[in-house]
Amino acid sequence: MTSSNSPIRPTYILANETTVRLPRDTSLLAQAERIAQGYQQCQAAEAAQWFKQGLSHLRQGQYTPALALLQQALHSYRNLGDTVRQAKVLLTLANLYYRVADYLWAADYGRQCLRVARELGDEALVQQTLGHLGNSYRHLGNLQRALEYMGQSLAMAKKIGDRPGEMRSLNNLAMVYRAKGLTRQAATLYEASLMLATLLGDRDTHLQILQNLGNTYLTLREYPQAIDCYERFMSISDNGAGAIDNRTTRRILTQLTLASIALGDHNRAIVHLQHHLSIACALGDTRGAASLIDDIKRCYRALGEARVAPMHPDLTSV
Repeated sequence: MTSSNSPIRPTYILANETTVRLPRDTSLLAQAERIAQGYQQCQAAEAAQWFKQGLSHLRQGQYTPALALLQQALHSYRNLGDTVRQAKVLLTLANLYYRVADYLWAADYGRQCLRVARELGDEALVQQTLGHLGNSYRHLGNLQRALEYMGQSLAMAKKIGDRPGEMRSLNNLAMVYRAKGLTRQAATLYEASLMLATLLGDRDTHLQILQNLGNTYLTLREYPQAIDCYERFMSISDNGAGAIDNRTTRRILTQLTLASIALGDHNRAIVHLQHHLSIACALGDTRGAASLIDDIKRCYRALGEARVAPMHPDLTSV
């Protein structure tokens, strides 16, 4: 009978037994590597497809499906360790949230993108992301952080010789200064940005800056400069490719009228009021047309004219 206190002896397996023999066929290892590589390629292809579809939805303004697809793509690229494509998806997500005015999430994804871009040493992406963060923090009301990010964006654009990036940074930096109440400094930055837009032939940015600069000069009560900006806006928008929406045109004409009247130039005001009236009539805006006719009459009275403003030929059809 075996004593219960007897030590338990280990059972030995001989090294030449079949139970411990390792396979000598290296093809199994190669097969495993091929399977892993194929899986990665499949995952990368899926991520690329999700990213492409997400961008398509984003361009069409379909933000909910775009968000779901972009987040799937981001998750896959993180699993794959593909930091280059991670950064692209992160910036796209930041821009999506910026479009829907969710600036907290826009800033969050922007910070993630900035971290990855700096790790990659991609200075162009760093510059672009800094500008995005500056705009996001401006909308959040954190003007000091907005100023810091936008200043870094401008410095980086100058460092890498990115003239379009420099133009955008100057324009956006001017917005931050204006929001801080530093209107004179904002005007100086807008002027610098305008020079670059003219040099680069960037029509859309040129128009945006002219509008911003005109509004800034109007705030400063520098009416001749404001009128010059607005009239240049109207000239470029009328002669260039791509129509400007009626809302923007009417807003510019209203500002032109205000600046002209403030300067005492009622003849100029009448010209712009009549232009505005023709748009109102074409759109069937009867209330707006009636108000504009009253404004024209007041301008004629201010000129000391005995006659009232002539009836617009299209008014009867309004």
